[in-house]
Amino acid sequence: MKAAITDGKGKVWIGEVPRPVPGDYECLCKTKACATCTGTDSKHIHDKLPWAQVYPGLLGHESVGVVVEVGKKVRNFREGDVVLRPAAAFPGTQLGGYTSMWGGFAEYGLVGDAAAMRADNPEAKPNNYTRFQQVIPREAGISCVDATMLITLKECASYVASSGVGFRSRVLVLGAGSVGMCMIRFAKVFGANPVIAVARRDEQLAYVKDRIGADATVNVAKQDLLARVAALTGGQGVDRIIDTTGDADFLRSALPALAPGGKVGAYATYTRGKARADIVAPEFEAGGATGEDIAHPYLLDAARLGLVTLADYYSHVVPLEDLPRAFAMIERKEAFKVVATLEDL
Repeated sequence: MKAAITDGKGKVWIGEVPRPVPGDYECLCKTKACATCTGTDSKHIHDKLPWAQVYPGLLGHESVGVVVEVGKKVRNFREGDVVLRPAAAFPGTQLGGYTSMWGGFAEYGLVGDAAAMRADNPEAKPNNYTRFQQVIPREAGISCVDATMLITLKECASYVASSGVGFRSRVLVLGAGSVGMCMIRFAKVFGANPVIAVARRDEQLAYVKDRIGADATVNVAKQDLLARVAALTGGQGVDRIIDTTGDADFLRSALPALAPGGKVGAYATYTRGKARADIVAPEFEAGGATGEDIAHPYLLDAARLGLVTLADYYSHVVPLEDLPRAFAMIERKEAFKVVATLEDL
């Protein structure tokens, strides 16, 4: 089957790998779509994650597929189910000599029935990744392309809520890429005001203000961040800073914008070897957590009720064979999130 592979030196290509074989507690899925993750995938491609990686590896984790084969001990998935995050190889394993970087950009992937495994053997330890492999009810009416957005949106909804953002919180979001957009949207959904978006490009800031709901913006290439925040908050500062840039120096420069008692949600991944406490002192940590699995019913409701429009969170759709070009577009800032489709493979 075809899958996206990276060497960690900036190269991405579509190669041939074996089709995964499901075990008794696993299902084989035909992947329909998989979205780029500008943070994690790009760091995989350039070997910049905080932890060491073994290359070459199979890319992709924002995948959606349909169950086509069910293991004999599976009880919680059925043929035809639409599922999130099928993986060509589970984390910690390999396929055809390639390391799992989740392997969502592949024609086929596996989902695991952790609940059935534990029911049969309470001592069993299914791969932790299986907790993210959840069914999207067909009655939800969400296309497979749009459904790829649920993954980041679930993470961000959980993170914003668990960071203590609520009614009338003053929130500063550093970065207005795909993750920053999701943080901005849920800060507004949960009642924050103002939500201030920070980036370096006018077109990006216009998008998050007009389409996503930011109350105000700061272009730090042209404006003084601290002066602008003071003006927007009547000199009070912000209650929460959420960083999605991964730039530790930039985050530190924004800390004076905090109001007394304000906290920081350092969501992004930072330089390898850097302790989180080196970037944000523990007393300023907001303690946010992603909680993607527990947010699943909420996000289905949020989409149904129109709290989020899933198509707002990706910029392009391409066939899988164009994925290397898609990553190049992201690096050139010509796209902010791309969905690769595998329907015709």
